[in-house]
Parts: sequence; C-alpha cells; structure tokens
Amino acid sequence: MESIKMPFHKLRELAKDPNTPVDVLRELVKKSSYWIRSNVASNPTTPLDILRELAKEDNATVRLYTVRNPNTPLDILRDLAKDESWLVRANVARHPNASVNLVVMLFEYEKSLREPDNNVIKALYKNAKLPAFAKRIIETLFGEMLT
Repeated sequence: MESIKMPFHKLRELAKDPNTPVDVLRELVKKSSYWIRSNVASNPTTPLDILRELAKEDNATVRLYTVRNPNTPLDILRDLAKDESWLVRANVARHPNASVNLVVMLFEYEKSLREPDNNVIKALYKNAKLPAFAKRIIETLFGEMLT
C-alpha cells in the first residue's frame, strides 16, 4: 500500500487482522499484491462487497482464500463451484455454508468433467450434506479415487 510505509509481511498481517478497519481493507485490495488480497479475502471481517470482488479475481489463490473465509455466503460459493481450479472447488465442497443444493450442484458439475478431480470427489464424499444417492454414485463411478 503506497500510503502506508510498512514491510510486505506487515501489510499481509494487517490484511488478515480482524481488527483492521474496513477502509484500510478496501485500500489493501486496490493497491496490493495477490498475497495481500488473499489475506484480505480470508479476513473474517471483510465486507461482502469486497468478497464478491475477490471471488472474481483472475488469481486462483485469491479465489481460494475467498472460499476459505468462513463468512463467504452461499451465492459466492455457488459462483465458485464451477471454478477452473480444483483447489477452489474442493474448498467449496468443504465449506460450512455449502447447502445441500450447492453440494449436489458441485457433484453434478464434477461428474460432468472429462477428468473429475479426485480431491474434489473426496471432499464431496466426506461432506455430510451430500445425499446418499450421490455417495453411491461416487462409490460406483469413482471408488478408486476414495482410497
């Protein structure tokens, strides 16, 4: 951040600190590296409008940290359920705010891929919200991924 003279590691700490004022988080998102934006994305006090912005980032790490934020709402998780990054999708499958419908949607999406990712399949399989019929399909089609 240009207006604050701090070492990079201090800016990262500031970005993830829940006590950092929202106006500072907004500045960090605008002017900083993807690592700092990732830390803003993981900050539990980051406002929803910033999370929505970060969920659209080109950088997969920023999107991943957005999904890992415990306060990321369902609409953002839904948008990221079809992300190109398997890490993002696997973390959507693990997110506590993921609804049954979202987990099933992610399962259907993963199943439709030419090469479903085994990490996403495992995360879906372990999700208690995944219906029994989907677990049976995973066992049948992707059983080797579960070992």
